[in-house]
Amino acid sequence: MSDRLIGGRYLLGEPLGSGGMGSVWRAHDQQLDRTVALKRAHPGVDDPDGRRLRREAQTGARLHDPHVVTIFDVVSDGDEHWLVLEYLPSRGLDELGRLPVDQVAKIGVQIASALQAVHAAGIIHRDLKPANILVTSDGTAKLADFGISRRMWAEATLTDGATVGTPANLAPEVANGNEPTTASDVFSLGAVLYSALEGHSPFGDDPNPLAVLRRAARGELEPLQRGGELTPLITRMLAIDPQDRPSAAEVVEELGGGAAAAAPPHRPRRWVIPAAAAAVVVAVVVALVLSHVFSGPAEPTAEQSAQQSGRPSEQQPGQPSVQPSTPTTPAAGPVGDPLTVDPCALIDEKSLSRFGQTTLDPAYGNFDRCDVVVTGKGDQEVDVRAELNLPYTDSPRGAVQKFTGNLRTVTRVQSGGDDCERVLVLSDRTQIQVEARHTEGSGMDVCAMAEAVTQKAISVVQAGPVPRRVEPLPATSLAHVNACTLLDNKALELIPGVDATHPDTSFGNWSCGWESTASDLSVDLYFDRNQPLDASDGQPITVGGRSAFLSNENDGPKTCAVVIVYRTYVESNGQDAVELVTMSVGGSAKPATLCGLATKLAQSAVVKLPRA
Repeated sequence: MSDRLIGGRYLLGEPLGSGGMGSVWRAHDQQLDRTVALKRAHPGVDDPDGRRLRREAQTGARLHDPHVVTIFDVVSDGDEHWLVLEYLPSRGLDELGRLPVDQVAKIGVQIASALQAVHAAGIIHRDLKPANILVTSDGTAKLADFGISRRMWAEATLTDGATVGTPANLAPEVANGNEPTTASDVFSLGAVLYSALEGHSPFGDDPNPLAVLRRAARGELEPLQRGGELTPLITRMLAIDPQDRPSAAEVVEELGGGAAAAAPPHRPRRWVIPAAAAAVVVAVVVALVLSHVFSGPAEPTAEQSAQQSGRPSEQQPGQPSVQPSTPTTPAAGPVGDPLTVDPCALIDEKSLSRFGQTTLDPAYGNFDRCDVVVTGKGDQEVDVRAELNLPYTDSPRGAVQKFTGNLRTVTRVQSGGDDCERVLVLSDRTQIQVEARHTEGSGMDVCAMAEAVTQKAISVVQAGPVPRRVEPLPATSLAHVNACTLLDNKALELIPGVDATHPDTSFGNWSCGWESTASDLSVDLYFDRNQPLDASDGQPITVGGRSAFLSNENDGPKTCAVVIVYRTYVESNGQDAVELVTMSVGGSAKPATLCGLATKLAQSAVVKLPRA
């Protein structure tokens, strides 16, 4: 069966495993050039129209957690239906035998964290067992197989009533015919941890599943012998009365929480103001001007003039601007060449560690920024970023501190509660925007975080030019492309009243925006970096032979965007990532009109993209 092409896209490789409901193969996604896993229901399973697999895909698409196996899509190939999954080189927990207490604790906190996310999404897993927990060689654990999961509010008829889980891990109330709950999942996780320690189920090692089911229904548990410091927690997780069990969040807390950081956190969806929208923000800022930043405007460099005009310094008509892939000589001033300057040099991750667990992400969004994700207690999460912007001559409202040399002013913008901003204006008129914003939860001191990064940025700028990137951006990266060259006058004729020759540009020409003078329509084209997308990010489509996703309100209300996958690569942490081109159209037109315009403009832009 190997070497077969599934859905005209996935080249089937060797089988990876088989369970009661289906089998899984390794496959190569020829469109995105990555390894994936494909799951198909067994021929004998009553799922002729792929309903079960589609339901599993819909359930999994709701989940974005570093310890849940990602579901990308579901595809049909003739009469067969296949689930497209994240490929994780790993072994099932059932293959690892008895494990020491510390290793079980590390696996337990990761899966409890995944279970917490599952329950927060309104889903009950219903079949948590060792075979559904995948463990990599570095100890990263992920929860898989949502084949019999269902949402807490779903009708019971949507699932196979006879399939409620594996007897060796069933909570007593489920074994007695009651509907599973979140507490039932916690019991099953306790049974999994018990098995990893003892080598058999808490209901004993009888090979007869009916005998095990009877013991489960009666709540006949064998005492834990090898649990060590985990014994009190696992005993509570295996309580007969569901009300006596801890929640998944409490399990994470009792296991220390920190072990869940074994795998990099899922990157939150970035917050962004597209180029044309940024022009509106600037107009508002001008109305709030307190003072001019400069006593006299400095002359921009030739490079900055090219950025402001949207034109590369040397460009063949009709072709994208591709800069040299090797670092160029830095231009005069504290920032220099946008392609080689390192935004992460402006952030000291250690200065943020006092606020919570920190993760530096040098590829969070566009190429002009660096981010640190700070995770606090519970669901608290703050994204702190330093971003390089093109020069503006006006300062937003706030307390202004003046400097000399490379740094002219620092403006501390009044906090919005869940976000706090600082704006540094440099001698070459480039701006550094520092912002801390809650991406989940609330209550963390965002202004203290923004100030910590600001102090680091001040010291870097005052010491001399901002350091260069340690590793140059790859020659195949979108960083070498001028976004403004991807749409020409002919393409923009779709939007009446657009002046195609005077776009709103960004630092490095990595985003570009156009506004109509005849209507409220606007067009934004910008680059982005993120983890691989799936059906939860929009409707999967194909644009010019490239994978893309169509999404209403991608950039806020009254917008529609086509997000094009330019290339797939592996980040320094070993995780798959993608570079993206987003084409967004905004205005008061009907959603179908906005999406139609975005799709047509994306088709024009994609043919001008260089080969990745």
